[in-house]
Amino acid sequence: MSEYLIAGLRRCWSGRNEGAAAVEFAITVPLLIVFVLGVVDYGMLMNNAVSLVGATRAGGEVAKVNPSVTAAQLTALGIFPSGATPSVSAPFCSCFDNTTVSCPAPGGAGANPCAAKSDTRVLRYVTVSATQSFSPLLSWTSVTFPGSLNATTVVRTQ
Repeated sequence: MSEYLIAGLRRCWSGRNEGAAAVEFAITVPLLIVFVLGVVDYGMLMNNAVSLVGATRAGGEVAKVNPSVTAAQLTALGIFPSGATPSVSAPFCSCFDNTTVSCPAPGGAGANPCAAKSDTRVLRYVTVSATQSFSPLLSWTSVTFPGSLNATTVVRTQ
């Protein structure tokens, strides 16, 4: 008798669970879509940032070979991503102990500003920077993405 009662209860309860999977799916799909779009936005941000850093490093290598390179020449080489704005600062010099000094004239003409130091080497550096704007796929109210990305590379040219 109890077997018939249990079998009857199972038949009653089995009909009530038919739409549960569809309801759970309808609740979770919007959350999953938002999560995936957030991951895509963050991935695009990181890709743009890494590309910009790589471009400034490549620009620094060009400036190492040619210290008088300009931002226009770097742009013409095509090493920066589209929409990026590179800039090259004037060279600056320091002694080996990181004391900032004025750069001597090229070719050794002029006095050595590091002559009084224990190490008389004058180190010449150039800075390559770039800026690129960034806008995410979706406007997120609770998550703030940067409006622009910046990267800077300082390279010793000698």
